[in-house]
Amino acid sequence: MIPGKTPYLSVKGTIRSIVPMAQDNYLFDITERTGSLSGCRPGQFVELWVPGVGECPISVCSGRVSESIQLMVRRAGRVTSALFNMSEGDSVGLRGPYGQGFPMDAFKGRDLVMVAGGLGVAPIRSVWQYALDHREDFGRLVLIYGMRHTNDILFRQEFKFLLRRRDIDIFIAAEEVVGPALPPIAMQLGRVTDLLRQAEISSDSCVAVCGPPVMYKYVIDVLKERNVDEQNIHLSLERHMKCGIGKCGHCFIGGKFNCKAGPVFALPEIKHVPEAIECDAASLQGGLE
Repeated sequence: MIPGKTPYLSVKGTIRSIVPMAQDNYLFDITERTGSLSGCRPGQFVELWVPGVGECPISVCSGRVSESIQLMVRRAGRVTSALFNMSEGDSVGLRGPYGQGFPMDAFKGRDLVMVAGGLGVAPIRSVWQYALDHREDFGRLVLIYGMRHTNDILFRQEFKFLLRRRDIDIFIAAEEVVGPALPPIAMQLGRVTDLLRQAEISSDSCVAVCGPPVMYKYVIDVLKERNVDEQNIHLSLERHMKCGIGKCGHCFIGGKFNCKAGPVFALPEIKHVPEAIECDAASLQGGLE
Protein backbone atom coordinates (compact mmCIF):
# COMPACT_ATOMS: atom_id res chain seq x y z
CA MET A 1 0.00 0.00 0.00
CA ILE A 2 1.35 3.44 -0.91
CA PRO A 3 1.74 6.15 1.82
CA GLY A 4 -1.41 8.12 2.54
CA LYS A 5 -3.73 5.46 1.18
CA THR A 6 -6.11 3.41 3.29
CA PRO A 7 -6.83 -0.28 2.64
CA TYR A 8 -10.43 0.28 3.77
CA LEU A 9 -11.52 2.18 0.65
CA SER A 10 -11.84 0.61 -2.79
CA VAL A 11 -9.75 1.85 -5.69
CA LYS A 12 -10.89 1.58 -9.28
CA GLY A 13 -9.74 -1.39 -11.28
CA THR A 14 -10.29 -2.13 -14.96
CA ILE A 15 -10.69 -5.68 -16.22
CA ARG A 16 -7.91 -6.14 -18.76
CA SER A 17 -8.50 -9.76 -19.65
CA ILE A 18 -10.71 -12.74 -18.73
CA VAL A 19 -9.30 -16.20 -19.41
CA PRO A 20 -11.36 -19.41 -18.86
CA MET A 21 -9.33 -21.94 -16.87
CA ALA A 22 -11.79 -24.72 -16.12
CA GLN A 23 -15.53 -25.02 -15.67
CA ASP A 24 -16.74 -22.02 -13.62
CA ASN A 25 -13.14 -20.89 -13.01
CA TYR A 26 -11.87 -17.76 -14.77
CA LEU A 27 -8.61 -15.84 -14.44
CA PHE A 28 -9.20 -12.09 -14.22
CA ASP A 29 -6.33 -9.70 -14.94
CA ILE A 30 -7.24 -6.31 -13.45
CA THR A 31 -5.34 -3.06 -13.99
CA GLU A 32 -5.10 -0.67 -11.02
CA ARG A 33 -3.24 2.61 -11.61
CA THR A 34 -2.77 4.07 -8.09
CA GLY A 35 -0.17 1.57 -6.87
CA SER A 36 -2.29 0.72 -3.82
CA LEU A 37 -1.73 -3.01 -4.32
CA SER A 38 1.94 -2.93 -5.30
CA GLY A 39 3.07 -4.15 -1.88
CA CYS A 40 0.90 -7.27 -2.05
CA ARG A 41 2.70 -10.40 -0.83
CA PRO A 42 2.12 -14.06 -1.74
CA GLY A 43 -0.76 -15.45 0.31
CA GLN A 44 -2.58 -12.16 0.88
CA PHE A 45 -6.06 -11.40 -0.44
CA VAL A 46 -8.11 -8.45 -1.68
CA GLU A 47 -11.76 -7.50 -1.49
CA LEU A 48 -13.30 -7.37 -4.97
CA TRP A 49 -16.31 -5.08 -5.38
CA VAL A 50 -18.79 -5.42 -8.23
CA PRO A 51 -20.78 -2.15 -8.46
CA GLY A 52 -24.42 -2.57 -7.52
CA VAL A 53 -23.93 -6.11 -6.28
CA GLY A 54 -21.44 -6.30 -3.41
CA GLU A 55 -17.95 -7.53 -2.63
CA CYS A 56 -16.15 -10.72 -1.73
CA PRO A 57 -12.61 -11.73 -0.71
CA ILE A 58 -10.37 -13.27 -3.36
CA SER A 59 -6.82 -14.53 -2.86
CA VAL A 60 -4.21 -12.95 -5.09
CA CYS A 61 -2.75 -15.52 -7.46
CA SER A 62 0.00 -13.45 -9.10
CA GLY A 63 3.48 -13.23 -7.61
CA ARG A 64 4.12 -10.01 -9.50
CA VAL A 65 1.81 -7.15 -8.51
CA SER A 66 2.42 -3.65 -9.83
CA GLU A 67 -0.11 -1.94 -12.07
CA SER A 68 -2.11 -5.13 -12.50
CA ILE A 69 -3.23 -8.00 -10.32
CA GLN A 70 -4.49 -11.46 -11.22
CA LEU A 71 -7.37 -13.17 -9.44
CA MET A 72 -8.61 -16.72 -9.99
CA VAL A 73 -12.37 -16.64 -9.44
CA ARG A 74 -14.79 -19.53 -9.14
CA ARG A 75 -18.47 -18.86 -9.81
CA ALA A 76 -19.94 -19.63 -6.41
CA GLY A 77 -22.24 -16.83 -5.27
CA ARG A 78 -24.01 -13.60 -6.11
CA VAL A 79 -20.88 -11.45 -6.46
CA THR A 80 -18.86 -13.90 -8.49
CA SER A 81 -21.84 -14.68 -10.76
CA ALA A 82 -22.17 -10.95 -11.46
CA LEU A 83 -18.43 -10.73 -12.15
CA PHE A 84 -18.72 -13.55 -14.71
CA ASN A 85 -21.25 -11.43 -16.60
CA MET A 86 -18.78 -8.56 -16.95
CA SER A 87 -16.51 -7.91 -19.92
CA GLU A 88 -13.00 -6.67 -20.62
CA GLY A 89 -12.88 -2.93 -20.06
CA ASP A 90 -15.51 -2.96 -17.28
CA SER A 91 -14.69 -1.40 -13.91
CA VAL A 92 -14.59 -3.05 -10.49
CA GLY A 93 -13.42 -1.95 -7.07
CA LEU A 94 -10.46 -3.36 -5.14
CA ARG A 95 -9.41 -2.82 -1.55
CA GLY A 96 -6.53 -4.27 0.37
CA PRO A 97 -4.28 -6.17 0.36
CA TYR A 98 -5.22 -7.82 3.63
CA GLY A 99 -3.83 -10.41 5.97
CA GLN A 100 -0.48 -12.03 6.61
CA GLY A 101 0.91 -13.86 3.60
CA PHE A 102 3.51 -16.60 3.36
CA PRO A 103 6.80 -15.55 5.04
CA MET A 104 8.88 -15.47 1.87
CA ASP A 105 11.81 -13.76 3.60
CA ALA A 106 11.95 -16.56 6.18
CA PHE A 107 11.89 -19.11 3.34
CA LYS A 108 15.00 -17.66 1.70
CA GLY A 109 18.07 -19.85 1.70
CA ARG A 110 15.94 -22.95 2.30
CA ASP A 111 14.34 -25.66 0.20
CA LEU A 112 10.72 -24.70 -0.45
CA VAL A 113 7.90 -27.21 -0.90
CA MET A 114 4.58 -25.85 -2.21
CA VAL A 115 1.48 -28.01 -1.76
CA ALA A 116 -1.81 -27.13 -3.46
CA GLY A 117 -5.16 -28.89 -3.48
CA GLY A 118 -7.93 -27.89 -5.88
CA LEU A 119 -8.56 -24.14 -6.01
CA GLY A 120 -5.80 -23.74 -3.41
CA VAL A 121 -3.41 -23.70 -6.36
CA ALA A 122 -4.37 -20.04 -6.91
CA PRO A 123 -2.65 -18.62 -3.79
CA ILE A 124 0.21 -21.10 -4.21
CA ARG A 125 0.75 -19.75 -7.73
CA SER A 126 1.74 -16.42 -6.18
CA VAL A 127 4.36 -18.31 -4.13
CA TRP A 128 5.96 -20.16 -7.03
CA GLN A 129 5.97 -17.08 -9.25
CA TYR A 130 7.69 -15.09 -6.51
CA ALA A 131 10.19 -17.89 -5.86
CA LEU A 132 11.03 -18.27 -9.56
CA ASP A 133 11.42 -14.51 -9.95
CA HIS A 134 13.91 -14.63 -7.06
CA ARG A 135 15.30 -18.05 -7.85
CA GLU A 136 18.75 -17.37 -6.43
CA ASP A 137 17.24 -16.79 -2.96
CA PHE A 138 15.93 -20.35 -2.56
CA GLY A 139 17.21 -23.90 -2.50
CA ARG A 140 15.30 -26.72 -4.18
CA LEU A 141 11.78 -25.87 -5.26
CA VAL A 142 9.12 -28.60 -5.16
CA LEU A 143 5.56 -27.99 -6.35
CA ILE A 144 2.84 -30.55 -5.58
CA TYR A 145 -0.66 -30.09 -7.01
CA GLY A 146 -3.61 -32.43 -6.57
CA MET A 147 -7.22 -32.24 -7.72
CA ARG A 148 -10.36 -34.34 -7.89
CA HIS A 149 -10.73 -34.69 -11.68
CA THR A 150 -8.21 -34.22 -14.48
CA ASN A 151 -10.39 -31.62 -16.17
CA ASP A 152 -10.25 -29.48 -12.99
CA ILE A 153 -6.62 -28.52 -13.54
CA LEU A 154 -6.01 -24.78 -13.41
CA PHE A 155 -3.17 -22.87 -15.10
CA ARG A 156 -2.83 -25.75 -17.55
CA GLN A 157 -0.79 -23.78 -20.06
CA GLU A 158 1.52 -22.43 -17.35
CA PHE A 159 2.15 -25.92 -16.02
CA LYS A 160 3.07 -27.02 -19.52
CA PHE A 161 6.03 -24.63 -19.38
CA LEU A 162 6.85 -25.21 -15.72
CA LEU A 163 7.30 -28.91 -16.44
CA ARG A 164 10.06 -28.02 -18.89
CA ARG A 165 12.08 -26.11 -16.31
CA ARG A 166 14.99 -27.82 -14.59
CA ASP A 167 15.03 -25.61 -11.51
CA ILE A 168 11.70 -26.75 -10.03
CA ASP A 169 10.31 -30.24 -9.42
CA ILE A 170 6.64 -30.59 -10.41
CA PHE A 171 4.26 -33.32 -9.23
CA ILE A 172 0.63 -33.33 -10.40
CA ALA A 173 -2.08 -35.89 -9.66
CA ALA A 174 -5.84 -36.33 -9.95
CA GLU A 175 -8.09 -38.77 -8.13
CA GLU A 176 -10.12 -39.48 -11.26
CA VAL A 177 -9.25 -39.42 -14.94
CA VAL A 178 -12.24 -38.00 -16.79
CA GLY A 179 -10.83 -36.78 -20.08
CA PRO A 180 -7.74 -35.88 -22.08
CA ALA A 181 -5.42 -33.18 -20.75
CA LEU A 182 -4.80 -30.65 -23.49
CA PRO A 183 -2.20 -29.27 -23.78
CA PRO A 184 -0.61 -32.53 -22.58
CA ILE A 185 0.32 -32.44 -18.90
CA ALA A 186 2.30 -35.15 -17.13
CA MET A 187 -0.13 -36.27 -14.42
CA GLN A 188 -0.51 -39.22 -12.10
CA LEU A 189 -3.52 -40.99 -10.68
CA GLY A 190 -3.59 -40.36 -6.97
CA ARG A 191 -3.75 -37.77 -4.21
CA VAL A 192 -1.57 -35.00 -2.83
CA THR A 193 -0.35 -37.31 -0.07
CA ASP A 194 0.82 -39.84 -2.66
CA LEU A 195 2.90 -37.13 -4.31
CA LEU A 196 4.35 -35.98 -1.00
CA ARG A 197 5.67 -39.46 -0.39
CA GLN A 198 7.31 -39.52 -3.83
CA ALA A 199 8.97 -36.11 -3.71
CA GLU A 200 12.46 -35.50 -2.37
CA ILE A 201 11.83 -33.44 0.76
CA SER A 202 14.51 -32.64 3.32
CA SER A 203 13.63 -32.41 7.00
CA ASP A 204 14.58 -28.71 7.14
CA SER A 205 12.40 -27.73 4.15
CA CYS A 206 9.90 -24.92 4.45
CA VAL A 207 6.39 -25.84 3.30
CA ALA A 208 3.55 -23.65 2.00
CA VAL A 209 0.14 -25.37 1.89
CA CYS A 210 -3.24 -24.25 0.56
CA GLY A 211 -6.30 -26.31 -0.25
CA PRO A 212 -9.51 -27.67 1.26
CA PRO A 213 -9.15 -27.74 5.06
CA VAL A 214 -10.11 -31.44 5.05
CA MET A 215 -6.81 -32.03 3.21
CA TYR A 216 -4.61 -30.44 5.85
CA LYS A 217 -4.61 -33.22 8.45
CA TYR A 218 -3.40 -35.78 5.92
CA VAL A 219 -0.76 -33.47 4.46
CA ILE A 220 0.55 -32.69 7.95
CA ASP A 221 0.70 -36.41 8.81
CA VAL A 222 2.87 -37.14 5.76
CA LEU A 223 5.12 -34.14 6.41
CA LYS A 224 5.66 -35.43 9.94
CA GLU A 225 6.57 -38.82 8.46
CA ARG A 226 9.23 -36.92 6.49
CA ASN A 227 10.45 -35.31 9.73
CA VAL A 228 9.62 -31.76 8.64
CA ASP A 229 9.64 -29.37 11.61
CA GLU A 230 6.15 -28.12 12.49
CA GLN A 231 7.44 -24.55 12.69
CA ASN A 232 8.38 -24.76 9.00
CA ILE A 233 4.89 -25.79 7.86
CA HIS A 234 2.70 -22.84 6.87
CA LEU A 235 -0.97 -23.26 6.00
CA SER A 236 -3.42 -20.81 4.46
CA LEU A 237 -6.91 -20.55 5.95
CA GLU A 238 -8.02 -18.31 3.08
CA ARG A 239 -11.42 -19.99 2.81
CA HIS A 240 -12.45 -18.45 6.13
CA MET A 241 -12.11 -14.86 4.91
CA LYS A 242 -15.04 -12.47 4.54
CA CYS A 243 -14.90 -8.71 5.30
CA GLY A 244 -11.11 -8.43 5.58
CA ILE A 245 -11.03 -6.01 8.52
CA GLY A 246 -12.17 -8.10 11.50
CA LYS A 247 -15.66 -6.63 11.77
CA CYS A 248 -18.02 -9.36 10.56
CA GLY A 249 -16.61 -12.13 12.78
CA HIS A 250 -16.87 -14.71 9.99
CA CYS A 251 -13.17 -15.60 10.19
CA PHE A 252 -12.92 -15.71 14.00
CA ILE A 253 -11.58 -19.13 14.90
CA GLY A 254 -9.19 -20.22 17.58
CA GLY A 255 -9.48 -16.85 19.31
CA LYS A 256 -8.14 -14.93 16.32
CA PHE A 257 -9.45 -12.91 13.42
CA ASN A 258 -7.81 -14.74 10.55
CA CYS A 259 -8.10 -11.76 8.22
CA LYS A 260 -5.63 -9.98 10.52
CA ALA A 261 -3.55 -12.72 12.15
CA GLY A 262 -3.70 -14.88 9.01
CA PRO A 263 -4.78 -16.22 6.62
CA VAL A 264 -1.34 -17.87 6.67
CA PHE A 265 -0.27 -19.50 9.94
CA ALA A 266 2.63 -21.65 11.05
CA LEU A 267 1.32 -25.05 12.11
CA PRO A 268 2.05 -24.63 15.88
CA GLU A 269 -0.29 -21.61 15.94
CA ILE A 270 -3.34 -23.54 14.77
CA LYS A 271 -2.69 -27.27 15.20
CA HIS A 272 -5.13 -27.49 18.12
CA VAL A 273 -7.89 -25.50 16.39
CA PRO A 274 -10.50 -27.99 15.06
CA GLU A 275 -11.98 -25.48 12.60
CA ALA A 276 -8.58 -25.05 10.99
CA ILE A 277 -7.24 -28.60 10.72
CA GLU A 278 -10.18 -30.95 11.14
CA CYS A 279 -13.40 -29.88 9.51
CA ASP A 280 -16.05 -31.34 7.26
CA ALA A 281 -17.59 -30.07 4.05
CA ALA A 282 -20.25 -28.09 5.91
CA SER A 283 -17.59 -25.82 7.39
CA LEU A 284 -16.56 -24.70 3.91
CA GLN A 285 -19.85 -22.94 3.21
CA GLY A 286 -19.78 -19.16 3.05
CA GLY A 287 -16.03 -18.76 2.53
CA LEU A 288 -14.38 -17.17 -0.47
CA GLU A 289 -16.90 -16.71 -3.25
